[in-house]
Amino acid sequence: MQTTASTPTNAPPVTAQHAEASGLTNDTPFNIINRASKLQSVRKSPINTLPEEIILHIFKLGASSRNSQKRIDFAVLVSHVSCTWRNVAFSCSSLWSDITITADNMHSVDGELAIVNASLLRAKEFASRSRVFPLSVRLRLFITPNIVCLEPGTIMIMNWLRLVLPRVKYLSIHCDTLQVAWLVMKHLHTAPMETLETCKLKYGTTVLSFHHSIIPPPLVRFLFLAGQNEEKAAVNFFPKLARVKVSGFPVSWSQWSLTHLTFLSINFMSLHDRPSMDMLKHVLTINRETLEKFEIQGAIQQFGTLPRNADELPTNLPRLADLTLGYLSQWEAIIFFLHFEAPALKHLKLCDISRSILAQHWPQDFKDGFDLNNPIIQNMPALQPFNNFSSTILLENLVYGWSSLLERVETLALEHFSLPPLFSNLFLQDNDPLKQSHGARVVLAYRMLQTCTQLRRLALINPEECFIHALNMYPNGADTDDTENSGPAPALTHLYLASSHPDRLMLFLKRRAESLAKEEGPHMLDYLELATEKKDVGHLLKAIVSDHIDLSHLAKSSLVTEWQGSFTT
Repeated sequence: MQTTASTPTNAPPVTAQHAEASGLTNDTPFNIINRASKLQSVRKSPINTLPEEIILHIFKLGASSRNSQKRIDFAVLVSHVSCTWRNVAFSCSSLWSDITITADNMHSVDGELAIVNASLLRAKEFASRSRVFPLSVRLRLFITPNIVCLEPGTIMIMNWLRLVLPRVKYLSIHCDTLQVAWLVMKHLHTAPMETLETCKLKYGTTVLSFHHSIIPPPLVRFLFLAGQNEEKAAVNFFPKLARVKVSGFPVSWSQWSLTHLTFLSINFMSLHDRPSMDMLKHVLTINRETLEKFEIQGAIQQFGTLPRNADELPTNLPRLADLTLGYLSQWEAIIFFLHFEAPALKHLKLCDISRSILAQHWPQDFKDGFDLNNPIIQNMPALQPFNNFSSTILLENLVYGWSSLLERVETLALEHFSLPPLFSNLFLQDNDPLKQSHGARVVLAYRMLQTCTQLRRLALINPEECFIHALNMYPNGADTDDTENSGPAPALTHLYLASSHPDRLMLFLKRRAESLAKEEGPHMLDYLELATEKKDVGHLLKAIVSDHIDLSHLAKSSLVTEWQGSFTT
């Protein structure tokens, strides 16, 4: 017979056991006892046994993401886990130093008596928790359905921002209405920012580059980042400011007073808001001793002047190592190179932004190419006269006229380069033996690669087939007995190819594999990245498998992925 062990008569009831374990009385409801028991087990979990200094260090690592919104979300998340975590989070000032304020959640209360902005309320709380730690502030002030709140809401935001400006280390402002841009600049002008190191201002979109002007003639250009007069220009409102990025904002270039910049970016200005070449020279000259990186895209004067005479030397930028030029016409880039020289240049990016902007904003109209008779092109002042989106003469000048510039470059990016057969005498008069066996465009692309003797990293975005052929020609693409014309091309370590035509990527892979199989031509890369549109990634991978192409034979590390930039700048 099976017997059942009985519970000793002196044992307390189960609920009493839980009550004793949790320090609660016997008459406490069981559901509360159960939750308390679970809470006790949480408190005994390994993470809560760590010293607070270790938890604090983990929090700082978690807040090191490059994405500002992820840093903000992380701070909120860890402060809601437990009392211990909340106390540690509140003790970490740097955890609350990222602030983003938007206009999309503004709404009125009791008609127009008050305006509530949830992101502003959170910003005030973050600023308080960060104590005296330097702040990173981002304003995203876009048109919303509740547009009546936009202007008074912006004033409310800027009034609060002025209170914390002495603590702001990083400031980024993006708006899409001229009135809001004017309000922002009005509040910032002459406001001292002793801690500010990075300032980014963006108005509108890249399409501004195609417009005559965005400001009616009676209105003046914005004076922020410029001295209003000699007396105010002498006052240094930004003693630590080293990095400035301006996009779309119509700046008063003649009164520019910022010096000691290490990074400057001027992008996507309407035709009448771009700095003249003399003004650009002034801005860069007063920063020549410190400027290390310069970007100018859609902001080079369209019909800039050539050097006044042959004896006029270009302006020297001795420390400039990183240069990005985005042009609507190749002559904008050519004129820039005629006016400036950079003996320390190592990183160069060239982009035909006219093609990229058109493809981005009117994808259906230009999916089959860029037609001269397209009414969109005809109605764009910045694209007149139409130049077939050519970069041919620019590349000719780089290869045959400014070869010393290419010889120093270690990183090169060419985006949306088009090489129609519209050659100048620089190329036509060159008796290159390669012309006998290869097309003219392939020869020019090959000579460009060959001239870059220090090149290690190359990025080609939407390259034409001539670049694909040139990549697989070198270093042994010419007559090996002709050392003058067939010297080895650079030993690339990193190659990035992005194309909306996956067949071009496959063409590159096939020819690369053939060259490596013969143990001639290009060597194995350290890294190879192939990118195409999302819908074509799977097809590209299948084609690689079906053609038995082993990417590990082409590069030590490789990646086939979606091109995140949508083939635009």
